[in-house]
Amino acid sequence: MNSEPARILVVDDEPDLELLIRQRFRQHIKNGQYIFEFALNGKEALLKLKENADFDAVMTDINMPEMDGLTLLAHLKEDENEHYYKAIVVSAYSDLINIRTAMNRGAFDFLTKPIDFTDLETTLNKTVAETGVIKRGLRAQSELGNAILLKEQAIRSEQFKQQFLANMSHEIRTPLNAVCGIINLLLHKGPKPEQLFYLQTMRQASNNLLAIINDILDLAKIEAGKISLEQIPFSLYEQLSSVLHTLKFKAEEKNLELLLNIDKDVPEFVIGDQVRLSQILINLLSNAVKFTHEGNVEMKVIVDQIEGNRKWLAFKIIDHGIGIAPENINKIFESFSQEKEDTTRKYGGTGLGLTITKQLVELHDGTILVESEQGKGSTFTVILPYEVTQGSAVANDSLIPLQEESDIKSTIRILLAEDQSFNQMVAVDTLEVLFKDVKVQIANNGKEAHELAQSNDFDVVLMDIHMPEMDGYEATRAIRKIAGKRGEVPILAMTASVIKEDVSRCIEAGMNDFIPKPFDPAQLKSKIIQLVKT
Repeated sequence: MNSEPARILVVDDEPDLELLIRQRFRQHIKNGQYIFEFALNGKEALLKLKENADFDAVMTDINMPEMDGLTLLAHLKEDENEHYYKAIVVSAYSDLINIRTAMNRGAFDFLTKPIDFTDLETTLNKTVAETGVIKRGLRAQSELGNAILLKEQAIRSEQFKQQFLANMSHEIRTPLNAVCGIINLLLHKGPKPEQLFYLQTMRQASNNLLAIINDILDLAKIEAGKISLEQIPFSLYEQLSSVLHTLKFKAEEKNLELLLNIDKDVPEFVIGDQVRLSQILINLLSNAVKFTHEGNVEMKVIVDQIEGNRKWLAFKIIDHGIGIAPENINKIFESFSQEKEDTTRKYGGTGLGLTITKQLVELHDGTILVESEQGKGSTFTVILPYEVTQGSAVANDSLIPLQEESDIKSTIRILLAEDQSFNQMVAVDTLEVLFKDVKVQIANNGKEAHELAQSNDFDVVLMDIHMPEMDGYEATRAIRKIAGKRGEVPILAMTASVIKEDVSRCIEAGMNDFIPKPFDPAQLKSKIIQLVKT
């Protein structure tokens, strides 16, 4: 916290909010940590900022009379060279479109309504700290030069970005884990036909939300340079068939035919990253299916260029959908962008799929081209270089049959360390479905998990990361200090954060493996069997 009070401008048309904030932060105000000022709309806020722009943060609601929060952000962006404070927007999870617009207009972070004041305090501290970094950097610029300033800003900005992504991932994945788990359990209980339709719809909606989260995290990892391409031999033909099979159900729902046409000169085995190739093609084919209403979607693969043992392969995704206007072709590759403003409302999606696709193509040293005509369809061409190889590909782990439960001991004793009651219920019920004879004991935090591990023999510990009193990292380190076999019990992290740094921390703390939330029941069973048999 700065030595001088941090000045916060709160812009919200709810008059009761001022009283709540002053009550919640009364000690901070008394200690000279914060000074709050309030405005009832964006117009009033601009007047205050014109009188005195020396604020550390502006927290604004989106929906307000006279001038809404998005318009206010636009004004702040115009004057961003004149001030150094950061903006926080407040809205509901359901208002995702406006939240995306706000982040594109320069908002530093967001909070959801109803406001959790613990989250508010954390967000304010983080925002004020970022503003402080910028202000200190500007002062340092005159003394030490521009190079030092840029280095400090880059390091701090990356730290805050990673923390923001970790927090967002955890906050959304934790409740989503409960939702997905309950849906899977209900589907397992033989629902009535009319109930089955609703449950399948709910599962699709939750899968869509998970895809949005993964898109955002993937984009951040690419921009941070934290994705590297594997170079392993694989069967190109099998991979292309697998990609089409993945989208078969989605195409059949719209009565579309998926076609695959591979030229005879295309090699069967190549060396490269089959996972990232699949991601590129699935993104493009998903868009083609989404925007096509009748007919077919075709993928053609041809050899574009040959240089020694290297071949440049052209993957053409051809649809007969709504097409793209010429002036909007470049716009579709921008983050959070769609060709038209109503595209997200009508077709869904984050507007990140093509951004990620383009960056993955460039990571391959490849190119992506677009030809389109409105009302007649589009052709996306991706050209990627591959080394040609002979012989069989590396086995795909996802095709290895799951071990049978009969391969392990009859009774599995599991310690579940989880502080969320809904997630406890989902985990216990799922485990009882997965295993015929399982005994699950619950620890509500890391401290309880450590105490139970000291006095009981468990076959495996399922360890949440974010828990009160003692988190999963501390609890794991404490368990590993227990003498004898009880300290060697296999520990499987169940984490809502899939940031690479957090996963590495799990292994460094002494955990054996991890599974992301929302978890896939089959994957959970496979990992538990593997740990129990080890």
